[in-house]
Amino acid sequence: MSYGDYNDKKWLRDLAAKAGVENVHSVKKFINSTLFLQDPKKRQKLLKFLYMKVEQNVKRDHPFLAAPRKSEVGLGSYELVKVVTGRGPEYPAKIPKSDLTEHGIIVGPSGRGKTTWLVHFGQQIHRLGQSAATGGRQVAVWYFCTEGQLSAYMASPWAVGCEDVLLIDVARSSRLNRYKAPPGMDQKVHIAKLTAQDKECWYLRDYTMNAIRSACSELLSRQGTLNARQLLDHISAQRFKRGSRDSMSRESLLNRLRDLLEFMGPVYDTTRSHDLAALTHRSVVWMLNGLSSDHINTFIGDLVLFLEQYMPVCFKPALKLVLIMDEFTHICNIERCKRADIQEPYMLNAARILRKRAVGMALGTQSVYTVPHVVLSNLSAFGIGYRPNDSYSMRILSDQLVLKREQAEYMMEMPEREVVCRTKNCPRAFLGNVGEIDLPVATKEQIAERIKETDRILATLLEPEPEQPSLFSQNPTDNQVQTVFGHYDLTKTHLDYLEFLAQQPHLLTPVGQLDDLGSLSQYKANLIRQQLIDTSPGLIRIHRIKTGRRGGPLSVVEITQAGYHLLSKLGVDCKQPVGHGGIEHVFWQYAVYRWAVEQGYPAKIEQWLSNKSVDVGVEWAEKKVAVEVALENMEKEISNLIKDLEAGWDQIVFAVLTEKELNRLKNEIAKRFGTQSIEEEKVAFMMLNTFLGTKKCQDDVGKQSQDDQDTEQTSEGQSKK
Repeated sequence: MSYGDYNDKKWLRDLAAKAGVENVHSVKKFINSTLFLQDPKKRQKLLKFLYMKVEQNVKRDHPFLAAPRKSEVGLGSYELVKVVTGRGPEYPAKIPKSDLTEHGIIVGPSGRGKTTWLVHFGQQIHRLGQSAATGGRQVAVWYFCTEGQLSAYMASPWAVGCEDVLLIDVARSSRLNRYKAPPGMDQKVHIAKLTAQDKECWYLRDYTMNAIRSACSELLSRQGTLNARQLLDHISAQRFKRGSRDSMSRESLLNRLRDLLEFMGPVYDTTRSHDLAALTHRSVVWMLNGLSSDHINTFIGDLVLFLEQYMPVCFKPALKLVLIMDEFTHICNIERCKRADIQEPYMLNAARILRKRAVGMALGTQSVYTVPHVVLSNLSAFGIGYRPNDSYSMRILSDQLVLKREQAEYMMEMPEREVVCRTKNCPRAFLGNVGEIDLPVATKEQIAERIKETDRILATLLEPEPEQPSLFSQNPTDNQVQTVFGHYDLTKTHLDYLEFLAQQPHLLTPVGQLDDLGSLSQYKANLIRQQLIDTSPGLIRIHRIKTGRRGGPLSVVEITQAGYHLLSKLGVDCKQPVGHGGIEHVFWQYAVYRWAVEQGYPAKIEQWLSNKSVDVGVEWAEKKVAVEVALENMEKEISNLIKDLEAGWDQIVFAVLTEKELNRLKNEIAKRFGTQSIEEEKVAFMMLNTFLGTKKCQDDVGKQSQDDQDTEQTSEGQSKK
């Protein structure tokens, strides 16, 4: 009603009562007097003023009263809130177990108690899921902890009935081969669904999604199974024209997979997974705190995809599992959908599919306006809203809870412990009170003890190692070898050459020297190396190392992790380089080490002294000399100098690549520490090519220069052919 509706009899009656006039017509006569009819603006101001006075003084009914009857909201298994009646004792609003498969949401600003309510609600489900109240069927609960609070509540020894809840530290203890289909699911269908989900999680374009799908199909057709590490090696071995769309897709996928394996390597860099089917019958806290939103999104998406494919379809679903997610906007929000250029997030698909598979969800968020509307419309089991802090959230909540204007205005002013609720059985919004939920909190020691106990249980749930094909086929033809990575066209010559590389004193020996030691012609050696490089995944890599000499860079051979894996399966005893840093840095560490040993000085790579390691430690004339290979930025080398001096080294030698870098580093050290340390030879400088100064090394460099030219000519001839 607005102040323009002055003909409304109730409004006029209220106005007349406040003005002390018994006759309503007297008020109407006053408003319609000549004085106000001649001046419409004055008349509008009068109406507005009178309406405001009436609104302030006339007592109105409470917008949420009368409360719903107990028969409407009091029947069910799980208690939500206490219904505020306003005129009698409060009674609990409950939700039936069957309704929870339609999912629910709780919304409120930070600090209002959403997490506490979700834990309390989950504990109800967990306790009742093991009692006769659920008809003998156990209901498990999966909590997704992104901030650390859920694990502290559930690990407490005073949490009644929660002693068997597992606490899984995802980044450390969980094992999941995301590219392996659940039991009974076709592998290709699983890959298609997973790559479609990765489009949202990794922000992939359509052609990039098709590229990773093709790479997975190639590995499946070749070896029947794959994991994240094998997929990374397979894509790394692919070669495309620089700047092409395929090349850009390859780089994008490599960045995503490397990031995934770097931060969640223990989870995904495995061929064995934990038995998720067994975990669906146990309550679990998935500890995701410390992970980024992208990694949280990927892991939860993998679990949801497993449930979609593993849980059977139920025509009359009886609740089996409940997923509780606090701040689920980490994995589902409008901005993420826009960036991934998708219309339907995978959470929408999960809400639809899990409902038919007897899996319910209880979600919490403080930013309801970031949740897609199509997802909100599928959360119909219950909706609970705390008092919002902004009008934007209020509008979304008003639409979600179907509130009238008076109810929305009251919601902006209601006490903190009061909430507005709406359930499937009672679609009319009502007022509730969550009360004081006091949950005991576990200490760090208690959490660590529960995690340790969980690890022991997880060890029994780890799937056996998948059957791998033998290294050599039963009836090999033409020396054909079948490796654990797939079907390689490798002859015994290729394997002998790989074993020969592993048996060298330094695995980064120049190519020219390798050909001489192996008694191979340059042409034949190039063919063998190219075959080992082109396999998927590649078994070796060739790097060109700058030496600062006129002879040009050196070409050295590195055995990849896939190569070492194959050698270990063949029973070849080999050790990987112990240096630190990139290939160029490791090469120069070995060069310094070899130079010192040939000069008769005891040396060691990555020598430790007082909890500080140096690139190469050398004992020379009863002095402890630290040699630092200076290939990094200036600040890093200055930091190394300070730490080496504090560790107690007698002399620090910086080995640099060019004269320009030597002078720059020398001037910087003199500027910061003075020239005394340099004059006293506490700090010295050398060129890196000095360590190639032995006759043996000089012969290698001279021969390598000519070999590189011949190699380029040979490669050019092969490409033309």
